[in-house]
Amino acid sequence: MARKSEVTSPFLGGLASTAKSEAVLPAYLLGLVVAGVFLRDKTLVHRMRSIAFAIFTPFYFIKAGLFVSLPTLAATVGVIALLLALKMATKFVGVWPLARMFYMRSGDATYTALLMSTGLTFGTISALFGLQNKIIDQQQYSVLVTVVILSAFVPTLIAQKFFQPTVRTMIAWGRFYKRRINGGAVSLPPANRK
Repeated sequence: MARKSEVTSPFLGGLASTAKSEAVLPAYLLGLVVAGVFLRDKTLVHRMRSIAFAIFTPFYFIKAGLFVSLPTLAATVGVIALLLALKMATKFVGVWPLARMFYMRSGDATYTALLMSTGLTFGTISALFGLQNKIIDQQQYSVLVTVVILSAFVPTLIAQKFFQPTVRTMIAWGRFYKRRINGGAVSLPPANRK
């Protein structure tokens, strides 16, 4: 009897080819569908991560990186900086108020918003899809992929350097949040930063 992965892999590849999509997109969508199984089976999660990070992910990003034009990047530094700032700002505007709504302090909400500024997987998938279907050219692809990669790297560095809360602060926030949602009004404990 064939294992599920032996049956699923060709099916996902065929689905991607039929839809003229990236092969990784159906796997991404399947991951969303089976997320509940991963919550229950931690061993399966570790095995899948090992396989994905060791085998599939490097090849995908090598493929995506081969289409980046370095001369284009040098000529479009200003556009890249503008798009990066715009991407970070829009993510920040979407996440920060929600984090505050969940009773996070300003610094902790900023930390959360910065870490949520990434879009690495779907950003590179959509850029590669656009390039392969001639929706965008190689110069546009180079700029988009660079912005997507920087949007994963730059906000994380900023968050870790300037806004990272201590474990004690996050535990205190968790207790405070539980009390708040259970109806008890409590004052916010003082911030403990590194």
